[in-house]
Amino acid sequence: MVCFLWSGVQVLRYHRHLLQACIDALTAIFIEGRHADKCIEYYMRNNKKWGARDRRFFAETVYDCVRWWRLDRHLLFQKEETAPELSFLAPSLWRRGLPMPEFDEFSKIDCLRFQSRLEEIQSPAVKHAFPDWLYQMLGDQLDSWDEMVPYFNKTNELVVRANTLKNSPVELQKSLAAMGIQTKPLLGTETGLIFDERSNIFRIDLFKKGHFEVQDGASQQVASFLNVEPGMRVVDACAGAGGKTLHIADQLKNKGKVVAMDIHQWKLDQLKLRARRNSYSNIEMKVIDSSKVIKRMKNTADRLLLDVPCSGLGVLRRNPDTKWKLSSAGIQEVMEIQKNILNDYAGILKVGGKMVYSTCSVLPQENEEQVNLFLSTHSNFKMVKQRNIYPTRPGFDGFYMALLEKS
Repeated sequence: MVCFLWSGVQVLRYHRHLLQACIDALTAIFIEGRHADKCIEYYMRNNKKWGARDRRFFAETVYDCVRWWRLDRHLLFQKEETAPELSFLAPSLWRRGLPMPEFDEFSKIDCLRFQSRLEEIQSPAVKHAFPDWLYQMLGDQLDSWDEMVPYFNKTNELVVRANTLKNSPVELQKSLAAMGIQTKPLLGTETGLIFDERSNIFRIDLFKKGHFEVQDGASQQVASFLNVEPGMRVVDACAGAGGKTLHIADQLKNKGKVVAMDIHQWKLDQLKLRARRNSYSNIEMKVIDSSKVIKRMKNTADRLLLDVPCSGLGVLRRNPDTKWKLSSAGIQEVMEIQKNILNDYAGILKVGGKMVYSTCSVLPQENEEQVNLFLSTHSNFKMVKQRNIYPTRPGFDGFYMALLEKS
């Protein structure tokens, strides 16, 4: 940790309204229950006069405060209470080596006191900014938790997947480099690139014309794990916004069909727009508005993807507010949903077909234990292989995937 020296240093100045926007966003996230990513997106969209520096400062400050919420309160007060006004931003600015604006709220904050309090912390849950119950549960279930926990508080890297209908990863890399955007191939993926620095890529023509999609490295593993081949009928039964659906369509080379299903029509509408931008013509949208939809599709899929709802504990780097909003009861509820989806949707698969059960969680009770429970009551399915991915390497979130075959 380094305190910013004021003497002889050109001080970056931030307008008070920008700092107030950070506080307003944190209020919306913690008091009103808004999702951090959606909240940040809202403020970005409604403050068009912000420059690139302002936008970067806003997003990084809000995410940093959310990520370290418990530790920051401890640094400020040594007890867990809500900090007044702008003073709550001080630990975030101090931690990132940024100068603290000359407001009254900040002038009372002593950087040396932060450092002293940080060194005195005994509780690992406070030091790593986790709720006690969640830190204990993860420690009980994960053998390598002590080595893994620091990675959950790192910022996630920007990773994209090349649309191979329009360009190869090498061609995409060269096109981005010509624009001054430097990337590297993401090892462990077939078509992934990891950016040297974060960039607002959604405004460039390459994105608007569908040459790539933003997709984490671990998420890119799921479609590959499913082992699809052109001409197959593949069902993505929990498609959501459709990142994995688009990847499956890419691997099918616009041959065969991907049936994207979800209980929310608006998510499928978003996927339709993304598919059009990417020039994928082999995706069929189907909203699950009754149990009859599933029954009608019995024995129709060569491949089935069940990317089920989960706790989201594998993607805390991109959704840090999850750890403050999650509860033990909430995990139990989502596990019941997972079990029901496995039991109800597995019939979509043809005999001889294969399906992937996947989550963006690192909890064995949502992963291996759910699959083992399913296999214990479905003798016509067998495990082919399974894989755990942990967020301990650049470009990869935490994911689990199991490949099952139906006989």
